[in-house]
Amino acid sequence: MIAKVSQGASGTVLMRYLFGPGRANEHSDQRVVASGIVMGVEEGRALAPLEIADLGAALDASNEIYRSDPAGGHIWHLSLSLPAGESLSDEQWAQIAQRAVGAVGFEREGLEPAAWVAVGHGDSAQGNQHIHVAASLVRVDGSRVDTWQSKRTLSKLCAELERTYGLTVVEGRQGKGMPGLSRAELERTAKEQLAEPPRITLARLVRAASIASRDEAEFVRRLRVSGALVRPRYASGGKDAVVGYSVAMRSRSGDTPIWFGGGKLAKDLTLPHLRQHWEVTAQDRQAAMLEWSATKPVAPGREAILGIPDDWKRALAGIERATERLRAVPVSDLGAWRGAARETAGVFAAWSRRFEGDSPGPLAASADALARSSQNRPRDPVPNRAVANFRGIAAIVAQSQLSNGSPAVWAMLVDQLARTLRVIGEAHAVRGETQMAKELVESLSSELRELHKRFETTSAQDLVPGERTFEDRMAVATAKHSGHHRGRGPSQSRGFGR
Repeated sequence: MIAKVSQGASGTVLMRYLFGPGRANEHSDQRVVASGIVMGVEEGRALAPLEIADLGAALDASNEIYRSDPAGGHIWHLSLSLPAGESLSDEQWAQIAQRAVGAVGFEREGLEPAAWVAVGHGDSAQGNQHIHVAASLVRVDGSRVDTWQSKRTLSKLCAELERTYGLTVVEGRQGKGMPGLSRAELERTAKEQLAEPPRITLARLVRAASIASRDEAEFVRRLRVSGALVRPRYASGGKDAVVGYSVAMRSRSGDTPIWFGGGKLAKDLTLPHLRQHWEVTAQDRQAAMLEWSATKPVAPGREAILGIPDDWKRALAGIERATERLRAVPVSDLGAWRGAARETAGVFAAWSRRFEGDSPGPLAASADALARSSQNRPRDPVPNRAVANFRGIAAIVAQSQLSNGSPAVWAMLVDQLARTLRVIGEAHAVRGETQMAKELVESLSSELRELHKRFETTSAQDLVPGERTFEDRMAVATAKHSGHHRGRGPSQSRGFGR
């Protein structure tokens, strides 16, 4: 969300412009979406010319009476704009306008109010939905509204609104959690006809690998086999210590790959942050250095083991237990809640990569929404694993074998994960983060219900085309041994989470 502020000397002129056709005839469906207690304007309908003139006069009234005449003009004009393709309802814009004027101080407890009104209309010429807030810098008692540091205040507010309403985060803003997308990225995405910008895909790949891994070496190996390009960033002065990493997708058009450091994917995907959640011993650090400096896995671990079909039932039981424990966590324990969202996002990300592949759907959307939910603000505690550890579950959905009974278990698993989403969404609602709660509980839950139906009516072979079921693998192994197969064959590797 972009906030732009300017000043002017006439509320009447500004209202005439906002309710007019616009410079490029882009204004349409002009309407009031919110107004202050001084104005009391009916919202959501077209206004007659006389009513528009009355709005302007009300904005000018205090300055006309007291002749305060602030430098630069007595009318404060704020525009709040979304990236093209994103939208909010009038009710949501009204809430945002109220928060904006409250944060700057046009309506503040203990002070007389100032007149203000928020006007919405059609998208801009570039396709950006936006509103305009016009306010008087002179309160009804003649005192001045202090707008000192208002730009910093609005920048902070926009960051909070992006998190609350699940909007794209603008690049360059301090305290950001999920970085925004540049125009160049969007243009390249269209050029290569990708389903989504590579940065979004890479963030899920990294998140899935980080949650499924027990240590840094396993994380590096999982990244290398995910299809992403990976390279370490060493401390200055040598190659004795890895302090960061970059990832990229292979370009379909033959262009040079675009590399992103972990922090450019999300605040919680930097290497120092990821290391807080792994087992770290001297042996682990040595193993990780070997993997970082190689171009292919040096010492494959559990990521190379094919889990057995019974692992899916263990995953189902594990998520059910974790969700019940989560219900008992106080909503004020942000570290636990953000940790649960972080790890659940990793489970969804791993499952999306296996089932949805290069066509992200409800599983990917759930992973992305939970990733936004997990972003901690500067003063929040670091997300922790106080509730449950989803590493084993993420590993199961990434690599355990399918059986003829897998679709039924997948249907139950998606139901249980939807319950986890609802529990996390309810915590957001209690904390007043209504849009984040709505995103998790309403839209995603309906999409996951449709996924449940799909799993129930799809065979195991059609769930993940190209994969053999456990029964098929066993039939092949039995045929090879001419009916004398005994014991556990190579396809019957041990399961996860035991």
